[in-house]
Amino acid sequence: MTAQRNDDNDRERPSWREIDRLRDQSRHQRTEPKPFGPQKQQEKIRQEALKQAEALFVGKQQRPEYKKALAALDDQRATPQFLPAADKFLEVYGLPEDWRGLMLYLDYSDPAVVGEAITRLHQLAPSQSMTELQGLKGKLRTLSLISRFLEVKEQAALILAEL
Repeated sequence: MTAQRNDDNDRERPSWREIDRLRDQSRHQRTEPKPFGPQKQQEKIRQEALKQAEALFVGKQQRPEYKKALAALDDQRATPQFLPAADKFLEVYGLPEDWRGLMLYLDYSDPAVVGEAITRLHQLAPSQSMTELQGLKGKLRTLSLISRFLEVKEQAALILAEL
């Protein structure tokens, strides 16, 4: 009997930490070996190359610099620098496609751009929250009353009646 006990004591047993870790793991999933050394470096390089390739196929308005430019434009709203900044933004990115960016262009000086912004906002309106719709209604009410451009006044009043 003592010989058998000595054999049990000699074999290597897992620690309690290892036993708990094994209990926590699912036995029904495959574990892929983690790359190490040069393979890990190659994987990082591959992931970076994929990000760069995806950036080429994504439109300008999905890039991080677009978001920074839009935030800078938002910061300059109601300042004398807004119109030059808005001109530059239009040259580089075109008219925004998102709600927030379009709302900024309701204060623009070109009636064609304002009209296009109103049209796009009207198309996006069904998917917006009540707060955003109330903001749009207030802005359209203001435009219909005090805009310098007759076509903007008419379009704002028409869209306001539909909302």
